[in-house]
Amino acid sequence: MNIIVGENESGKSTVLEAIKIVINQQYKNSDKSVLKDLFNVNMVEAFKKNPNVKNLPYISIELQMDINPKSKNSEYFYGQNNRTKEEQFGISFECKFDEELGASLENEIKAGQIPYEFYHFQWKTFAGLVYYLVKKPLNFLSIDTSNADASNSFNYYNRTLFNSRYEDNKRMSVKNSFREKLNYAFEEMYLEDIDTNRKFGINDKKVTLETIISVYENSIALENKGSGMESLIKTQIALDKNKSNRDVILIEEPENHLCFSNMQKMLQEIISRQSDSQIIITTHSNMIASRLNLNNVIWIANEQATSLQKVNHDTAKFFAKADDNSFLQLLLSKKTILVEGATEFLLLPKLYSQYTNRTIEEDGVTIISCNGISYKNYIKIAKDTNKKIAIITDNDKNKIDDSNDFNLKNDMQKIFMGNDLEDWTWEVSFYRINKKVLDAEINVDKKSKYLFHGEDYGQVLGKMLNNKVDIAYKMLISDTAFEIPQYVKDAILWLNE
Repeated sequence: MNIIVGENESGKSTVLEAIKIVINQQYKNSDKSVLKDLFNVNMVEAFKKNPNVKNLPYISIELQMDINPKSKNSEYFYGQNNRTKEEQFGISFECKFDEELGASLENEIKAGQIPYEFYHFQWKTFAGLVYYLVKKPLNFLSIDTSNADASNSFNYYNRTLFNSRYEDNKRMSVKNSFREKLNYAFEEMYLEDIDTNRKFGINDKKVTLETIISVYENSIALENKGSGMESLIKTQIALDKNKSNRDVILIEEPENHLCFSNMQKMLQEIISRQSDSQIIITTHSNMIASRLNLNNVIWIANEQATSLQKVNHDTAKFFAKADDNSFLQLLLSKKTILVEGATEFLLLPKLYSQYTNRTIEEDGVTIISCNGISYKNYIKIAKDTNKKIAIITDNDKNKIDDSNDFNLKNDMQKIFMGNDLEDWTWEVSFYRINKKVLDAEINVDKKSKYLFHGEDYGQVLGKMLNNKVDIAYKMLISDTAFEIPQYVKDAILWLNE
């Protein structure tokens, strides 16, 4: 199981695209203009700045595979023709300018023109042999729920499912039978000839079984179902090893179009059958990434891939159980403030803006409410990510020493809390420095005591402690510029150092 996460345009889809290019020889018969979309933009820019043959962009992909040495054609893929020069199973792909064929293009290249038509695609196995699709070592299916072109998406899915479901002899027999019966049916229409030597007939190149085949469920074509059910059914079919014969399944953003209940169904399908095939998923969903185990997550950021395989097993298990978590937000943020609950989550953006004259969006700061989840679980995930995290929490009258000890040992994560034991929680810290203003703004019933856990903290503070979210919302929509507790200021300052 591989779960690839990252911001938009970080390269998640590119990983899946690379796999398809290598195994399926995607684009082999496409017009070379497709290279405009495939070349790395930085390589293209480097060429434009210094146009010469040596600087022309190229593509090189190596796909290492785990193949049973006793399987058919295994030796065809085994060798040292790879970057590591170690004996492995695999396939390499190269797309590069053919210098011999394009020898006369020196002037065009110097003018900054990329001669796409003179590029050469080459697929080779690690044994150094030409890779032919007929010897494809792994069957795989790609399910792209983000594809807006539904017709192409279905055509690809139906065709690849058909090709993997049946042996070559069966497919050839069915296709020949289909062609014969189609021609017979056309002849039965008895169209008059155009003239003595000419008549209408079937274009065998356009009408093939694979181009018109569809998958039906209870007499309804899959493409006529809603997008959510389409995604769910495609995944169910793909995961059924006996029916799909799939070794590898690529699923792009399975959360698209799925309601919560169908998302849970899909996750259960994947969890119960993940041992049958290798599954590679790209996602933005906390639920998918955490339920399918954080240890399977590969996080892509700043052109680097980081595996969370070393995250403590108990931590991964904890997040799998805690559906209401924001760990992907943590990974995808630039700078983060972790808070304990809804009160701090509501007010911090206002306080941040008041203190810095900038918004959290401008500074790339993400505020995450742990909602009862210990911030320590988030810290364990982010420990090796070199990401700045400020933790704003209560001292609960006894945690100041532990906080100071943590801060001495950690550079990228710091805990901020009231340094005075009297400031034991968020509401108390605010009330002590904003007493006059809050006494005026918060209405209380003079006859009520507003005890909190049996303690009398006064009516206004008691009401704040008993109605945390409601009071925080009133403070949020108030025009008052409240005094900000020092430890909150310290957290904001440190985060922006």
